[in-house]
Amino acid sequence: MSSTDVEQVLRRQRVRSLQAGAMLRVGVVIIMIGALLIDTNSTLWPAQTGLLASYALIAICALRVAFSATRAVFTSDRTLLILALVDVMAVFGFKLLSPGGYIPLFVMALLPRLVAAELSLRRAATVLACSFVIFTGSLLHDPVIVSRIGPAVAGLIVLMYGFICSTALLVVFFRLRNVDEMAKLTSSREELLAETMTASEAERRQISESIHDGPLQDVLAARRDIADFLKLAPDAPLKHALASLQHASRLLREATFELHPAVLNQVGLAAAVEKLASVTAERSNLAITTEIDYPGSNVIDPILFGVIRELLSNVARHSGASAASVKLAVVDGVARIDVADDGIGITRDAAARRLALGHIGLASHRARVEAAGGTLSIIDEHVGAHLRVELPLRH
Repeated sequence: MSSTDVEQVLRRQRVRSLQAGAMLRVGVVIIMIGALLIDTNSTLWPAQTGLLASYALIAICALRVAFSATRAVFTSDRTLLILALVDVMAVFGFKLLSPGGYIPLFVMALLPRLVAAELSLRRAATVLACSFVIFTGSLLHDPVIVSRIGPAVAGLIVLMYGFICSTALLVVFFRLRNVDEMAKLTSSREELLAETMTASEAERRQISESIHDGPLQDVLAARRDIADFLKLAPDAPLKHALASLQHASRLLREATFELHPAVLNQVGLAAAVEKLASVTAERSNLAITTEIDYPGSNVIDPILFGVIRELLSNVARHSGASAASVKLAVVDGVARIDVADDGIGITRDAAARRLALGHIGLASHRARVEAAGGTLSIIDEHVGAHLRVELPLRH
């Protein structure tokens, strides 16, 4: 429940709760204005107008905040509780200033609907309990309404209002259960992703070690034998064989590095990316520049390395570029990768066509990035291709 993804889910839910409450609050203000014009004594308008103007100002400010870029700052439990209590006091004050009015009494029935957007059972229960007590007191102490409808009907109305409050509390309860289940699913997804990453990296490590300890050692031994023989018999026609073995050993070393770079565990992602760029540049005759500002290490490093490896491989094989660049940095707790080239470029439609033809490398890495809470996007450029990956660090 403390992971980054779960916190993001809960934060989004709190923002939605703030936005829903803000929109409902504006609706209550409009209804109160209608009640003021239709069902209250005009001699009471000055006091009612002052209360309504203050509440409308708060509603408008809350609405602007709820849909502004800084809305996340105002999603704390304390802020939401204050807004809920303001709703109760505004509606109760409007009813006190409207003795004998039925519509102001009905306006109080809107309070449970406002509370239904809450994400705190304790806060909802507190506000609903206050609303029920205030509604009951307002109804039973209103000399005009009670004398008209009688105590039996008044009691029935109180019971109906209590039922509405209970229903609102149940809505909050089940909504919280849904959010909790969503958070648990997110946690399960994170655990599954971690297990998948671990299994994938273990498999890559095993293959890399098998190549390194098996075929590569045989090739290196054969190369040494030929080199020693050429020292004894320089004229022997083995130079071409030696060159072939040297080339094969270099390819095997590159393969073991790309499968599982030991440098990633030893000195970190930055050095591994530098090495990868160097190997790719040498193999494909590309001029690859790197700009890396990535201090320390993180559990997402294997994902980042895999994505950069796939992007550089695509540049080398498909872009027709002569130069490329790799940028890796951390911005506000988010790792950002930018890989750009001066080749033929790529569009979303082209990426979809490649996926349809069976080129799933980039798609599989996009899936891993998105499963870890990140994004892989294509940035429009006039020349060449530019892909960006953003993935939150994990602590």
